[in-house]
Amino acid sequence: MRQDAVQTSSTSSDSQLICFKLGEEEYGVHIMHIKEVIKHQKIMPLPKAPSFVEGVINLRGMVIPIIDLRKRFGLPAEVNRATKIIIVQVENRILGLVVDDVTDIITLPHDSLLPPPKMIKGEDVEYLDGVANISEGGLLFILSIDKILTAEEKGTLSLPLKQN
Repeated sequence: MRQDAVQTSSTSSDSQLICFKLGEEEYGVHIMHIKEVIKHQKIMPLPKAPSFVEGVINLRGMVIPIIDLRKRFGLPAEVNRATKIIIVQVENRILGLVVDDVTDIITLPHDSLLPPPKMIKGEDVEYLDGVANISEGGLLFILSIDKILTAEEKGTLSLPLKQN
């Protein structure tokens, strides 16, 4: 647990994040976007899908597109025992994100969030909300889950949110 990032009493200006690893880097996503975390399972490939879309899974009767964040960020794909799928809600869609491992859930004070460095601003990193210092001198990259996909990519995965 990251003692310097965690506070015991949460205020409205704090953010709860689920943390995960991709390669050597640590990322965080606001917990309000998370539906659940599941073990990696067999993914059925989708013909003519973008290269970072692994395919789909059937999760309790719901077909969910799966995006490999390693591929999305230009890293080589790698699956092992620790690999997880984070089920998220992106706007009106449910998607699965393949990550190396889910490591923690933290509460991050809003004032500890730093803007992304100017040298990496641009279209390719619009998905980055900010950066936070974590223990042991590391950085946590905070993702804006709604910006992981471009508008065009969201259109190709236009699966509506399942209504009960």
